[in-house]
Amino acid sequence: MDEQDFWARLEFRICAEFQGFEDRHLRWYWCDGLVAEQYELLTAEPCIRGRAWCGPSGQEPWRFVLRIGRGARARAEIPWTALLPGEQATGWLSADPRRKTLLMSPLVGHPE
Repeated sequence: MDEQDFWARLEFRICAEFQGFEDRHLRWYWCDGLVAEQYELLTAEPCIRGRAWCGPSGQEPWRFVLRIGRGARARAEIPWTALLPGEQATGWLSADPRRKTLLMSPLVGHPE
């Protein structure tokens, strides 16, 4: 899986995760796009930051942080396949509709 494919697949996984949230209000939210802007690979907590379009319409501008774990020292070394949460994984996405932010930690998600 390359980076472009990863972002498209992650968008669909976010939509599925919204549908499974305990908060019934968030179950109506969906994601209609992700744009990575900053690759912070050499920090204490490596991550990718960017913009997302989410909310009940899927069109509200949000911000996201994707925690990627250590190991990749360059963008070409990011393990895209390992970062995509499996279909049964839960607990990897936190959404704050008031602040319009998503925090994704796919390496700590757990099966249902």
